[in-house]
Amino acid sequence: MKKIVNNEQAQAGVGTLIIFIAMVLVAAVAAAVLIQTSGVMQSKSSTTTKEAAAAVTENIVIESVEGVSNGTNVVALNISVRLASGGTDIDLSKVLLKVKSENFNYSTTGIGSTVFRIYSVRDPENGTGSVINDWTEATNPTLKLGALARIDVNVAGLSELTSRKAVTISLTPEKGATTILPLIIPALSSSTTKISIYP
Repeated sequence: MKKIVNNEQAQAGVGTLIIFIAMVLVAAVAAAVLIQTSGVMQSKSSTTTKEAAAAVTENIVIESVEGVSNGTNVVALNISVRLASGGTDIDLSKVLLKVKSENFNYSTTGIGSTVFRIYSVRDPENGTGSVINDWTEATNPTLKLGALARIDVNVAGLSELTSRKAVTISLTPEKGATTILPLIIPALSSSTTKISIYP
C-alpha cells in the first residue's frame, strides 16, 4: 500500500497564475489608454499643423501705403496688398482693416467713415484697373496669387494723423495671420497732395 503524501505546491501555482492574469489585465488597460491618448494627440497635432501652415501662407502682404493730405492731416489711405507666396485665395470682403484703433469693413457702395473700397491694380484673370466689385466676384472679391489690389480708406475722422505721428495699420483675414504695419507719417506740405508713407 502506497503512502499518501500531502503536497501543497499547487496552491502556490494558483496564486502565481492569479498575479499573472492581473498583470496582463493591467498591461491591457494601460495599452488601451496609451493608444487612445496617442490617437487624440495625433489628431490635435494634425489640426495644429494645418493651422500653423495657414497662418504662414494665408497671409496678406502690404506692398505700399500712400496717403492723401489736406495740408494738415492725412485724410485718406491707399494700401496696396498682395497674397503671400504659397498662399491660398483670400476673400477680401471678410478682411477687417484697423487704422489706429478704428475698424473698417468692406463696402461696394463707396468710401465712408467706417468702410473701405477695393480696386484692382493687377489681376491675371480679369484685367486691370477695374473696381473689384465689378469683377465676377461681386459680393466676395477674392485676392488670388499674382494679383495686386488697392484698399482705399477714408481716415479723415481720425485725429493725430499729422506730420511725424505714429500710426499702425493691421489687416486681419478670415483665415491666417494678422498683418501689422507700424508707420510714421512723413512731413506734410501746406497744400493738398498725395504722399508716400510706405515703403
